[in-house]
Amino acid sequence: MTFSCLSSNQAFKYPSENVGTTLKCEFMNNKPQPRPLPEKVMRRHAELLGELLPEIPHLVIEDGRPADSLLNRHLRAHKELGSRDRHFLSHAIFSYFRWYGWTVNRLQLPIIEACLVGVALDSSELADSFRYLEKRGKLPVPLSPLGDKTLEEKAAALKEWFKEAPNFQPLVPADLVFPEFGSIIDPEKVDRSIEQFQERPPTWVRSRTDPATLMDALTKNEVAHVHHGQLSSAISVDGGISLAHVLTAHAAQFVVQDIASQCVGLVCAPQKGGDWWDCCAGAGGKSLHLMDLMEQDGKVLASDTRDRALKELKKRARKYGIRNIRTQPHNAVNDEPFKKTFDGILVDAPCSGWGTWARNPDARWRSSKRDAVQCANRQVKILNNAAWCVKPGGALIYAVCTFTRPETEEVVMNFLEANPTFKLDPFTNPLSGEETDGQLQIWPWEGPGDAMFIARFIRPAE
Repeated sequence: MTFSCLSSNQAFKYPSENVGTTLKCEFMNNKPQPRPLPEKVMRRHAELLGELLPEIPHLVIEDGRPADSLLNRHLRAHKELGSRDRHFLSHAIFSYFRWYGWTVNRLQLPIIEACLVGVALDSSELADSFRYLEKRGKLPVPLSPLGDKTLEEKAAALKEWFKEAPNFQPLVPADLVFPEFGSIIDPEKVDRSIEQFQERPPTWVRSRTDPATLMDALTKNEVAHVHHGQLSSAISVDGGISLAHVLTAHAAQFVVQDIASQCVGLVCAPQKGGDWWDCCAGAGGKSLHLMDLMEQDGKVLASDTRDRALKELKKRARKYGIRNIRTQPHNAVNDEPFKKTFDGILVDAPCSGWGTWARNPDARWRSSKRDAVQCANRQVKILNNAAWCVKPGGALIYAVCTFTRPETEEVVMNFLEANPTFKLDPFTNPLSGEETDGQLQIWPWEGPGDAMFIARFIRPAE
């Protein structure tokens, strides 16, 4: 596959593990350096973090609440905070959880010091507000940004920084996830997965029109971007950029959607005039994609247990001028299957979400092996119920953003045993162009982005 990128000051970097990937980059003039922050702004950031950070670890790890939801709730309650404040808080909190296994569990650092070390491990340079906090902390050495180092080099740097700490033990990648992590995934992928979890993924967008138009707009706004050569509609930008602000005039021309999620719609491959059911639609990113693939000539029924998510889907559909998506509350596990049948059904099932840990680093500290097994039981029930609504000759697509064996290959095996009329339907891997046997595991380094498992079943016409 081939990528092209434009950068304001340097090549857009992807992990070296992407074998066979070629980067072609052009360089624009360096952007002027930002002015130093006034002390009152840095002091305000220190106060904001001091108010928010101490309560979050308990709410996330003990109560199992997502860090992004907690942060969003805090920001909604403090509408006076600007984009600079929001970016500072999100950077601090997510870096804290990304490196929690080393900074808190192993090094037992106080909460602010653990946050600062996490930011240093994530960053190629430390922002003024973090330097301000560092002067008021109790770290043994001045922080050096380590964002461009390998995981092994980062561990070595921390060993040097904290070598005088009592009972210091060498840091290993396995410390960055919970102990049972490697027991239900491919053992050959454990170390590489952990390494990828420690890299902040790019933001992927799906162009709804000619991608060249969108890339021109990004170039004019001096936003570094990468066009995925195999998926013509997929473009990535560095995380943390407000695309809604940068691309205001092009708001209806793109959807923020991870590249693995885009692959799900391409595997569905709905035909114009098709009638599809997205039975766990959430806020509807894949429902929107299905309609775009059908060029607005077709129908999608989007259902979910959450009314709020369906309202958000309706709002998004209006924004993009998409008319033929109908929403309906429905519990795909317990409710009776619909009497109606469909040309295709997408089961984007609730899952353990292990494949999103690079994007949601706190999730690994509120997960367990038991969660994955319980999710698998629910996923099989949803597939069995959805199977009743597939027309003869129709397709059933199963997708989960994870890579645990119980939720992927074992779900497929259990479904086929219970539904012998269905068969796996081979398809082309959207990322590589290679043929599959009807199942595809996308690993987080292959986008790079979220992990995703996709299986395509077909119900024979006779």
